[in-house]
Amino acid sequence: MDLDISAAQPLEDAGDGAQAIRDAIGLTSVPLYLRMVFSNLPADFTLEVSSEALAMPPMPLAARQLIRLLMLQEQRKTAVVCSGDAAGLPPVLRVVRGAKIYEPSLEELHQGLSDVVRRFLEALLTLSEFSSLTERFALQCSMLATLRSLTSYMLESDNVDRALYIMLSGITAGYALGFNRAVLFAYDGQKGTFRGDKAIGPADGEEAHRVWEQLEREDNSLEDLIRNIDARKFDTAFQARIQRISFSKDDSPELFGRLMQSRAPFVVQGGDLRRLLGSRLELGQEVIVAPLRPHGRLLAAVMADNLYSGTKFTADQIDYFGLFTDHTALAWENLALLKRVEALARMDALTGVFSRRELETRMASEFSRCRRHGRPCSMLIIDIDHFKEVNDSRGHAAGDELLRQLGAMLRAEVRADDVAGRFGGDEFVVVLPEIDAEGASTLARRLGMKARSMGISLSIGGASWPSPEIDDPDGLFTRADSELYEVKRQGRMGFAFAGLPRECFGDFDG
Repeated sequence: MDLDISAAQPLEDAGDGAQAIRDAIGLTSVPLYLRMVFSNLPADFTLEVSSEALAMPPMPLAARQLIRLLMLQEQRKTAVVCSGDAAGLPPVLRVVRGAKIYEPSLEELHQGLSDVVRRFLEALLTLSEFSSLTERFALQCSMLATLRSLTSYMLESDNVDRALYIMLSGITAGYALGFNRAVLFAYDGQKGTFRGDKAIGPADGEEAHRVWEQLEREDNSLEDLIRNIDARKFDTAFQARIQRISFSKDDSPELFGRLMQSRAPFVVQGGDLRRLLGSRLELGQEVIVAPLRPHGRLLAAVMADNLYSGTKFTADQIDYFGLFTDHTALAWENLALLKRVEALARMDALTGVFSRRELETRMASEFSRCRRHGRPCSMLIIDIDHFKEVNDSRGHAAGDELLRQLGAMLRAEVRADDVAGRFGGDEFVVVLPEIDAEGASTLARRLGMKARSMGISLSIGGASWPSPEIDDPDGLFTRADSELYEVKRQGRMGFAFAGLPRECFGDFDG
């Protein structure tokens, strides 16, 4: 059909009616998936809206939606046909692409947007273009599903190293991003350096060929990869080589500067990067680099290349590399936050020793281990004398400081294998695995004298297993608590141990 559009005006020049249609279009919503379809279409369409349509109250919804979709790309031509030949005007709108025309009828427009878009694509795209569009969306769907699964596996992990190896595996897996190699450089903010930390990929061409043949034979799925990730050997020659590489701002100001400033992946030439790193590491022609920066805090840099296949990066690979590394950064931050929360839950915030919950858990575990191996297990219960008087006379801040001092002393004096925790208030417990009554008494004596030198008066009760009257951790605690009560009853500032004479730490002159 020949068109006479010599009198057509751009939409922005078509007067008040055009402004009304622009306003209507601006308030028209379109499905996200169709936005994606139209953003991937060529830009050589001309949209013509008839002057009759400008006065149509109201313009059909599907017409407004199609116009909105076609205006997603600014370079597309949009015009209002104002020809005097009414027979040449479209009923509502017309889309022209070369010799091809799509002119939906009012009946078609009332059938809904999905039918209109299907007819639009059939009328204006070639078979080759339609196939390319289908292939592109199939690739995007597959890639997003894979990245979603990998991200889910990372978030399910309770180990940062495991999550990062899942990320590197996804970058190199053929059914994910498909790069030949991927490496992670951890960032040390205090030293201002990037240090090679983790890597996945072959060390040379021979290994690459062998690995690819094996992958083809096994034909493992993504689930197989994740399921077997704990059994994989990551301590490879390639990773060892990466771990010998580090760089700072002084070593490579250009690369360092881009990593500090960039939030998106960028591609550098392999030769340039090799020079910037000052290493003899062989690199692909191109290397993609992305900072891991959750909420602006730089954690690491990830790099990948195609050294052995020589394949050029695609735009989709670069986009999804950025998407995946962004998800990894958030997963890393979540795991680090989880670890911090778990650590806070295990520790008493004021004194720095274990919380009561963690203390009870470890008490049961250590007692069970000692019983299983036939080794002794002892316990000390420590109480600060006249602690209430400190709070009443000097205030709670002074009481808190006293607790902090005692916590610091306990951390300094007990062994790494011992378990020191705050049981509640001013009462502390020390579990001493594989220590008998004599060893526990020696520690009690040392703690009491050390506290006395700090101006702190302590009462300590202790007990040890094996003992005929002790069968479990509760029994051990009950006996030590009974000894503590005797110390308190007889004047404080000393210790008593089941089966041993009571001892005094001397006159308190603090």
